[in-house]
Amino acid sequence: PKPASFRDLTRIANINETMWSELFLMNKQALTEQIELFQKNFNQLYECLKNDDIDGMKQMMIISTERRKKFDM
Repeated sequence: PKPASFRDLTRIANINETMWSELFLMNKQALTEQIELFQKNFNQLYECLKNDDIDGMKQMMIISTERRKKFDM
C-alpha cells in the first residue's frame, strides 16, 4: 500500500477532467504566471546542471530551503 501522505497529497487528483478544466480556466492568469516562473527556474536549473555549475545549483537549493521554511511557521 502507498503511504498515507502520498494518498493525501494525490487525493485532489480524483477531481474529474471537467472540474480540472474549469478550475484551470477560472485561475488562468495566476496559473500562467506560476507556470512561467516554474519554466524560468527549471531552465535555470537545467543550465546549471548542463554546465556543471555546482555553485549555481547550491544557490538554488539554498533559496528553495529558505522558501520551504516559511511553510513551517
